[in-house]
Amino acid sequence: MSVHRHKATLLEVADATATDQTGTSYTVVPADGDGVSDVGQTFRVFLVASQSGGATSPTTVVKLDTSPDGTTWIEAATSTQLTADGNVAEFKSITALGPYVRARTLLAGGTLPNHTAKVVLVSNAPFRILKAA
Repeated sequence: MSVHRHKATLLEVADATATDQTGTSYTVVPADGDGVSDVGQTFRVFLVASQSGGATSPTTVVKLDTSPDGTTWIEAATSTQLTADGNVAEFKSITALGPYVRARTLLAGGTLPNHTAKVVLVSNAPFRILKAA
């Protein structure tokens, strides 16, 4: 078992809002003195969200995206979709991670729901995130 004690918050929506949120794009880089090879380093992600209100099938989903170039994005992890008032908190494995990451929320429905969210990238080895240029 691997302990994922190194972490970085990629997105935090603390005040409920009814608009999609896209966090800052970051580059994932080794920390100084990192003795773990890329093959030995594993990443996981905490995806947390709450939803309230909205009408006509409101939904909220939280995503972690990754990119090879900071332009073309693919989903690395996705939360279970909220379809009613409530919350979701999940710890997801990441199969592959490119050098760039970002987190986002997607809302849908006739009237969008209010939501909060938090996305935290964690690893078994040290790492840093830098704002992408």
